[in-house]
Amino acid sequence: MSGFVKASNAFREHAIKVLGTTAVASGPNNEKVTMPHTIGGAWAFNAALSSDPNRMLRGWALADGTVVTLDQNFGRLLEQAGLWATPRSDLANLAAAVAWALGNGYQRRSGVTIQLAPDGAGTVAFELGYQEAGGGGHISAVMPWDVAITVAKDHTARVKATRQP
Repeated sequence: MSGFVKASNAFREHAIKVLGTTAVASGPNNEKVTMPHTIGGAWAFNAALSSDPNRMLRGWALADGTVVTLDQNFGRLLEQAGLWATPRSDLANLAAAVAWALGNGYQRRSGVTIQLAPDGAGTVAFELGYQEAGGGGHISAVMPWDVAITVAKDHTARVKATRQP
């Protein structure tokens, strides 16, 4: 079994648990058709209810079958992004990937600010914008959101997205 097949199967199994049904459509279905928010060895996947494509789950999976979402194993995505690499990788795509995972309407608005202690613990922060499209071509104002990722020295991470007042 290739790493991609294992990752794809793991993400599908996770989606079935989260969405509560086996009737899910997921993608990408081919390693050569990677999604734009693939980071390092973490393939980006999405899954939706077959009966309701608006009920979407987005995240990543690794060749070892580890599933990453904004709620679990996020430190593994930061590893793939090169947060602890020497020299550190450019994390410019991280904000766009988090915006994608949050759903349609979110977009990156700022660069990524990184503050890490020598032991690897610290924070990663950036700003997103959320804009809801309304009916009849109406588009709402962009609402700013702060994203704060708290990183522990063991490379675990918590993501918190908060709408600015």
